[in-house]
Amino acid sequence: MNIITTPIIYLILILPLIYFGKKKSNASKQNIIVFVLYVILDMYATALPIEFHYFDFVKLEMNWSGKIYSYILAAAFLLQFKSIPLSQFGITTKQKEDSFHFSLWTTVTFLVVMLAYCIFIGRYRANIENIIFQITMPSIIEEIVYRGILLTLLSTVFIDNFKIGKTSFGMGVIITSILFGLWHGLNITNDLELIISWIPFIYTGLIGFVLALIKERTGSLLFPIIIHEIINILPQTMGYIF
Repeated sequence: MNIITTPIIYLILILPLIYFGKKKSNASKQNIIVFVLYVILDMYATALPIEFHYFDFVKLEMNWSGKIYSYILAAAFLLQFKSIPLSQFGITTKQKEDSFHFSLWTTVTFLVVMLAYCIFIGRYRANIENIIFQITMPSIIEEIVYRGILLTLLSTVFIDNFKIGKTSFGMGVIITSILFGLWHGLNITNDLELIISWIPFIYTGLIGFVLALIKERTGSLLFPIIIHEIINILPQTMGYIF
């Protein structure tokens, strides 16, 4: 990964969606700028210990230091960015009216699908460090960043002109889903060669899309985090069961 150019190229790829997305008449351009800066800073923070090992203060197998930096950045931002309340970022357990059953059934569906995946396709025994890392780090902080901070910033800009079932959403859902897929599926080398792994890109992009819809429908990150935990943990632990 090229730590300097990667977030810049990601942003260039989603720029047409930002430019052509249908915006609110009173949309704040400031929040678009904040979105761009946050994408860059979070990706730098997460990748820093991988690119420069002296920033890795944990020094274990997983990227603990990068995710901790991401947590610190998110906490600092949420505490300082007063123009949007914490609850609007999804930092609440309270669900919007008539959304609980939708979230519950979506969670159960993911659980069944992941169990089927583990039974028929793949499962393994991850080491204890990996399991604890998945429980405490990416499953939570990625939701706070992508479905919390970034999606909320864009939701203040774009009109909810799309609808699936009872869930209305704007271009922010699409942009953050693509960005989530790029983060997992597009690697940019030091020679600026773009290497895309299509399956991770599509898979994580679609998951990001569903999780963003849940956040928009419920107004909370609770169920997106639960589902993210299910996706990350089940394949790594089912090998201990069967």
